[in-house]
Amino acid sequence: MEKTENLLKRLNSSQDVDSLSNYLDEIKSDIPNSLPDYLRKTIKDKNLSTSEVIKRSRIERTYCYQILNGRKRPGRDKLVALALAMNLSFEETQQLLSVANLGILYARSKRDSILIYAINNKMSVLDTNFLLTQYSETELR
Repeated sequence: MEKTENLLKRLNSSQDVDSLSNYLDEIKSDIPNSLPDYLRKTIKDKNLSTSEVIKRSRIERTYCYQILNGRKRPGRDKLVALALAMNLSFEETQQLLSVANLGILYARSKRDSILIYAINNKMSVLDTNFLLTQYSETELR
């Protein structure tokens, strides 16, 4: 997947509707159709099993399957838990949150800083929740 800043440069250089159409055609395969599609693709690309991700995420099994099937729209904490369960990088986590339109992690936020640390250090959800508690922040729910 091409980096966002490169895409933005290409988009900003579009001078007319035809060049916009060409740009949109070129990136069509990079744009996930939906959050569930993006999650399933990421699980597959990481060579993980769905059951393994669910177990690591510590999200109730039925609810997690509903997220993956598009019947439930997860909150930000659930997606961060899934990102931790899939060992996503910080950039991949930001992309996941963007796809869901839930707001990326912000380094000026104490809680988000702890989550960024946990992601960068490949911590488990359980260890992340312990760290959040240590700093008097709300655990992932």
